[in-house]
Amino acid sequence: MLAAVRNFVIAFLIAALVFGLIAWFITIFIADNVIGIADSPDTEGVGDVTFPPEETRPVDPDGPKPPSYPDIPGNSFTVLLVGTDYRPDDFIDYFEDFVNGTVTNAKLGLLQKPMRTQNADLIILVTVSEETRQIVFASIPSNTRVTVNGSYRLLGERYDKGGVEEIVDFANYLTAVPIDYYIKANITDAGTIIDVIDGVSVNVPVDIMNPYYNPDWTEEDAEWSGITGERDHDTRIAIHAGERTINSSNIFALMHYRTESASVSERDFVIMELARQTLRKAVSPEYLSRAPELFTRIQRYTDSNITVDDLNNSLELFRHYNEFSISTITYPGSYSTLDGKDCFIPDLTEAYEAFRAYRQ
Repeated sequence: MLAAVRNFVIAFLIAALVFGLIAWFITIFIADNVIGIADSPDTEGVGDVTFPPEETRPVDPDGPKPPSYPDIPGNSFTVLLVGTDYRPDDFIDYFEDFVNGTVTNAKLGLLQKPMRTQNADLIILVTVSEETRQIVFASIPSNTRVTVNGSYRLLGERYDKGGVEEIVDFANYLTAVPIDYYIKANITDAGTIIDVIDGVSVNVPVDIMNPYYNPDWTEEDAEWSGITGERDHDTRIAIHAGERTINSSNIFALMHYRTESASVSERDFVIMELARQTLRKAVSPEYLSRAPELFTRIQRYTDSNITVDDLNNSLELFRHYNEFSISTITYPGSYSTLDGKDCFIPDLTEAYEAFRAYRQ
């Protein structure tokens, strides 16, 4: 009887050890290869993705070692910058304008004037790593094709349906990088924010046209167009090529980026340069010393989950800004059309590989 019990115990322990090792390997596999799936949007057709395996090649013990830096108070973090095209001071044909009766005579014959939608026009992921002294900017095209309930949609247009939370979820899905914070602002408020630091100097590679330029414009067109107030429809060039200061007076023209022959990738590069130069100026001693005061002012013009405590915890990182290398990632993919609109088709496999080093 005792021998039978002993054999049972031994067999049980062996089985527990074997299955425990199997469970351990499964856990490691899931943790390393499926990171981010739990944070993907709660929509059909989004989460069915297998993330690429982690690097399995052995590390050369005699190879170069990554640089080691002294610790800086503050934690590494990622933040998603979302700029929307909402401009209530310039247009009066948004949904709420129809509801409150601001828009009148919204019919032209049998045609019903469509409501203006709010879209995410700018989506930039920024990672700040205290451990590697890196700040990385990555622009996610607003016309990225995503799948929602089994149908293709454009990422930027999802803001009108699901708000900034849905854009954050999709950005997490498209990069597999956990996103700690977000900052959302419309174009008008973005200009006001840049004015707080007295504008930002950016190298503009080509002449940018006035987005309102229309030599055939008549006052009768105003009501149907939804444009409010006085607009300059005669000036053709809003921003000439060269080193230019961007502020509230011309940021819409820069964001609109209407040129003779510029590509979408060039526009994204210039907008990312604006983001980089804004950060560079904001963390200069002149403005960093006033960070809590400026942050309080900026909060009025943004929607963000960053708190004053979060800012204070990161101030020391920004005081060491000159120690950080600044780089960019071009999101991999190709261009096509969707319902007659240009769209960007993301290459998720390449994207997950490119962003893997920035998962925290």
